[in-house]
Amino acid sequence: MAPSPQVQQQGKGLNVIALISGGKDSLYSILHCIRNGHKVVALANLHPATQDVQEPEEDIDSFMYQTIGHAVIPLYEQALGIPLYRAPITGGAVDTARIYRDDAADQKAESGPEDETESLVPLLKRAMWYHPEANAVCAGAILSTYQRTRIENVASRLRLTPLAWLWNYPMLPAPEERAGVVTHAGLLEDMAAVRCEARIIKVASGGLGEEFLWGDVSCKSGVIRRKLEENMRRFVADELGGAILGEGGEYESLAVDGPRFLWKEKIQIYEREFCSGEGGVGFLKLRGARCVRKEGGDGVSPGDVRRPALLDEKFSQVLDGVVSEVETLEVVKTAGESQPVWRLGEVAQSRNGGTWAISNIAVPEAGPGAGEQMEAIARKVQLILESTGSRTPADIVFATVLIRSMVDFPLMNDIYVSLFKKPNPPARATVACGDSLPEGVNIMVSLVVDLGPRDLRQGLHVQSRSYWAPANIGPYSQAMSIPVQTSERLVYIAGQIPLEPASMDMVAGPESWLESYSLRAVLSLQHMWRIGAAMQVDWWLGAVAYLTGTGHIDTQAQIAWHLWETMHAPQIDSDSDDEEPVLDAWHLKYGGRAYEPPIKPKVVTLPNMSVVQSDVLVPPFLAVQVTELPRGSDIEWQGLGYRCGGLKMAAEELDVGRKIDTVTDENLRYSGIEIGKELGTELESCLQRIVDRYSTAGVSHAVLYTTQPLSGNHWPGQIVPCTSVWGQKGRQLAAGIILQTQNPTGAWASQ
Repeated sequence: MAPSPQVQQQGKGLNVIALISGGKDSLYSILHCIRNGHKVVALANLHPATQDVQEPEEDIDSFMYQTIGHAVIPLYEQALGIPLYRAPITGGAVDTARIYRDDAADQKAESGPEDETESLVPLLKRAMWYHPEANAVCAGAILSTYQRTRIENVASRLRLTPLAWLWNYPMLPAPEERAGVVTHAGLLEDMAAVRCEARIIKVASGGLGEEFLWGDVSCKSGVIRRKLEENMRRFVADELGGAILGEGGEYESLAVDGPRFLWKEKIQIYEREFCSGEGGVGFLKLRGARCVRKEGGDGVSPGDVRRPALLDEKFSQVLDGVVSEVETLEVVKTAGESQPVWRLGEVAQSRNGGTWAISNIAVPEAGPGAGEQMEAIARKVQLILESTGSRTPADIVFATVLIRSMVDFPLMNDIYVSLFKKPNPPARATVACGDSLPEGVNIMVSLVVDLGPRDLRQGLHVQSRSYWAPANIGPYSQAMSIPVQTSERLVYIAGQIPLEPASMDMVAGPESWLESYSLRAVLSLQHMWRIGAAMQVDWWLGAVAYLTGTGHIDTQAQIAWHLWETMHAPQIDSDSDDEEPVLDAWHLKYGGRAYEPPIKPKVVTLPNMSVVQSDVLVPPFLAVQVTELPRGSDIEWQGLGYRCGGLKMAAEELDVGRKIDTVTDENLRYSGIEIGKELGTELESCLQRIVDRYSTAGVSHAVLYTTQPLSGNHWPGQIVPCTSVWGQKGRQLAAGIILQTQNPTGAWASQ
């Protein structure tokens, strides 16, 4: 039997300030705070700067905040029994970019009107003054990067943990009772299951008329939800799911009741007046609102608030398969061999096309301490980039950080973060290589720099806790995407470890080592998959599974390979909805045109078999044994994705080993080469033949994962020293190589 994917540790409870608008999502998010063991200590709300006493319910649109029904907000303090803090919205939508910039506040303060996002700062500071125990802030963002990044920006400055329980919620697995039922209103169904009551108080688009006003979107019968879907289907095609949730401003709601464990009283409205606005907008003026007592219990407990299953259906099936497949394998205890160290060569650099790889940056002469070496590396990175006259750390899109021991991770991280002053820092993989590193080297860094226009890059940097995928736990983005030639894009995915997204704890799993490890391997691969789908990846060019331990490495490598192979089997389809919409409805409605160009939405199936124009092969795969991984994990997946219209694959047997090539329509070539263990004694001569073969091929990035020490500059690219390397079919290797080339120009060079 497969292990239960719900077996996990629980994170420490947080003290939360809940941002509320009166809408269904912000109030429902409070239920998830409680469900996950957190305490909501305060409510916070921003209201229009001027409030008409005679017409208090007049709608005053904000670019960032819901304001319809704002006069009802004070009643939530009594209804929920939680202190409420309010402040006026000041300024306007000055920064209309989809992603809010870190330096936005300083720039706007100097140049004129302040962005309305900054209204959150004094409001949250006041709530924190009255509640010094507060350490988190919760909001109801579902699909809007525009909203989420602004709240995360403020939370970061105030050192609050951002929570976004509903982020990408519609794409998460449905409960068993809805298995096989196609619905775009799953979130509303879950609200109904715990007796939420949320009334529509404004309609703006999507074919909704005044007859929908005061309809309960979370009613038990589901009548309003069915009518919403029926009416919107005629006007909305690609984003029907988001429209039914009101994510594009199709309607706005007011929460008036919910489960007894949160709602001590319900809100009753005694007078409603229909009003019409421009462009078919209709809304309600609400008068005579008050709280009324609730009689009796409702039988709903915090445990009834649905937490989506940890694994998607396809990954749950893969987990079942891998456990039954590998249970029959003999577990061989592989002792870690002590490896002689290799001599540190010069910094290797290669440029071709739109990327510049700077590899093996180490400064052992700076001193024996990890802090001393990282500070020297940061200075060296700045100097190398400045030598071009036009590049800065803001152009780095991926970093590999090798350290001797994870004990040095916090110190390295504190210095590393100082390199980046932008919303989307580079994606990153960090592993500890122990004594496999060159003597005296405690930290070594390799970078990929994008040489193209900065405004064409796209990043995914989700800092909020949710059920979707792990939040950022360091100065890195989940993914960075850069254009290649005309229409293709490279997508660098950060290393993913098996954290349970809601708690950010490592998943423990069942007592059986095999089942526990398999669960962690599947979960971390799912994280990589969801991030890839969010970035609209069509195909994986390749992936590396970093492994730790000494007792089951061969079995761990075989499990990782089995997962990778199974996920690329043609009969396994990936859901097409696991993606962050690139067309942000809030941004398109409120942000104007001064923002990064949107990408046309498309259906994403990962892997997208339709782009392969040849025999389908499993993309290059390596399992690499290192000493330690972040958070004590025993597996970390890191992948390179590609968005394209077509590609071809071919396998070839070389005199140095087996090679798999992937060539895209626009002539990017990604090669994975496996050098068998039997060639270990000839490794340097094998590497020399590979260098000779590709020296004029325009290599833009080359990575060598090697178990053998190198006596000199035999590899003019990135080197990852490791204890063991495993390839496809679980074959043990002497080394694994990835080569990325494009156009027959350029060459490798050393500094």
